[in-house]
Amino acid sequence: MAAKEEKTESKGPKGDGFGRLAVLVFKYIFIFLLLPLVIASTVALREEILHFNATLQHDLWIGLVGYFMLYFFVYDLGFLYRLGQGATSFCFQFLKPLVNFAPYVIPVYTIVALIVFAVLSAIGLQGEWRGVFYSIMAATFAMHIILTAKDLYEKDSAPGKPSYFFGMGFVYIIDVFFIALVMNITLPGFSFVRFFLGLSETSFHIYKAIFTQLFL
Repeated sequence: MAAKEEKTESKGPKGDGFGRLAVLVFKYIFIFLLLPLVIASTVALREEILHFNATLQHDLWIGLVGYFMLYFFVYDLGFLYRLGQGATSFCFQFLKPLVNFAPYVIPVYTIVALIVFAVLSAIGLQGEWRGVFYSIMAATFAMHIILTAKDLYEKDSAPGKPSYFFGMGFVYIIDVFFIALVMNITLPGFSFVRFFLGLSETSFHIYKAIFTQLFL
């Protein structure tokens, strides 16, 4: 009887090990499937921004490069990021499935900047402040993506960081979709339909190329 119990107990760790391996394999498969969407969403967003005039694009680049310089050589504004995460968690505290997920997929400062920009534009305010807001939008979005990646990376202690790559790929795609929707509403000249069509076309060509290389 004791021998049977030992045999039964010994199956537990093996079963757990197989389950963990299966989850790991599925994570890498999903990472592979998400990668074309990550690339396609980036390309589609870039192509949509290229429809803006040169001055606007310049302001966006100033914000993007400005945050990178700040992150690498001065300070990453981590306290500001955590404050935004806390505010987002508070807003979603009654929606249990989203309370842990929302802080990663909602670039709260970028959305606030876009809304303020839309309000000031609606009341007819003109001037150089518009360029400053474009730079703020780019900088806060870069901060959100970079510090989210850093946070998820540090939380994944597994070899190869499968949870990080899967989670970050998923978060990045949702972030780009979300910001594209908000930009479509608040920024003149930005078309979410055009963005979505570009994303679909690019991702289709990437998946088609991968399928051709693997199976044909």
